[in-house]
Amino acid sequence: MQTFPHLASHVQAAMQHGSGAELSDGEAAEVAELIHSCGAVKGTVEQIENRVRRAHLLIIARWAKEIAGVAALKSPETTYRKRLRENVGVDVPENEYPTELGYVAVSEANRGRRLSSLLMEELMSLPIAGDGVFATTKREGYRTAALPDLGFKCRGSYLNDEGETVYLLTKAG
Repeated sequence: MQTFPHLASHVQAAMQHGSGAELSDGEAAEVAELIHSCGAVKGTVEQIENRVRRAHLLIIARWAKEIAGVAALKSPETTYRKRLRENVGVDVPENEYPTELGYVAVSEANRGRRLSSLLMEELMSLPIAGDGVFATTKREGYRTAALPDLGFKCRGSYLNDEGETVYLLTKAG
């Protein structure tokens, strides 16, 4: 487990990071349940757990041994990149944007403490994020403040199957 000093002054939580493959079965299930409960990612808990295990890097915040929040850098599938190009009209090629910022979720008990922003800030400060990153979000606050504060630019949007606006943002390497 690694502590992140600049987070400790804001959030009294133990932080750990590693690849999704490094998670224990219990941790992977707990992370997937949190992501599922926040509703930002489609799929069953089991489907989300399988995708979480493929994440390049996860940062998990714990509060009193419970997972308080999570954020990840992941390698999206080619079909997802193609769908974004078709829906938004913007290409996010792997050679320019090798990773996607995602799985940002905070437990209900820990919302309102800027934990999601702090988790994203920590991920974006790591060397892997310097190669170019993209993100999609339905959250207006992420589109207008949290992600632009990290250097992301809104590139467009589309309506998903539920009629919700999804924004595509990119940060060049």
